[in-house]
Amino acid sequence: MLKRIDFWGPSLMESIALILAGTLILIEPAMTSLLMANLLALIGFAYGIYMIARWFADRKNGYETITDLLLGALLSIVSIAVYLNPAWVLASLPVIAGVGMIVNGISKIASALQVKKYGGSLAGPILAIVLPILMGLFLLLFPVASFEGFVMLAGTFISMIGILDLFSIILINRSLHELQIF
Repeated sequence: MLKRIDFWGPSLMESIALILAGTLILIEPAMTSLLMANLLALIGFAYGIYMIARWFADRKNGYETITDLLLGALLSIVSIAVYLNPAWVLASLPVIAGVGMIVNGISKIASALQVKKYGGSLAGPILAIVLPILMGLFLLLFPVASFEGFVMLAGTFISMIGILDLFSIILINRSLHELQIF
């Protein structure tokens, strides 16, 4: 026999929270990006301090690895830099990604030349070269718009997950009601 399951409590609150969070991200992508960068910086700083403390504790127990100390110090320093100036860090992400995509496209030229040398079709290799280069150029030319567009897309997906979750709660409860569980 089926038991009554209460989906309207925490699941409903989670769905509503996802819808609201996604909507907020969609409406204010810059503000929520800064908030998330600061939150990640605080978490990164705390984990960096933990790694440093773990190094000191492990050192007392006879382990002589310096990796935790160096990584902890580096993570703490980077986290402080992100916390003090998150806008600069966020603004640099599209530029870094754009350069990476251009390098990726250029690195495929040798493969395309090999395909041509052996008489293969150049349609695929040319697309594999041109598309990353074009996307990289777009990221370099419009870094703010591309970053905000990505954040807004993430907000849209978060809201969609909340709406679909809410819809599934309604469907499950309707099915349970039809089975006369309620």
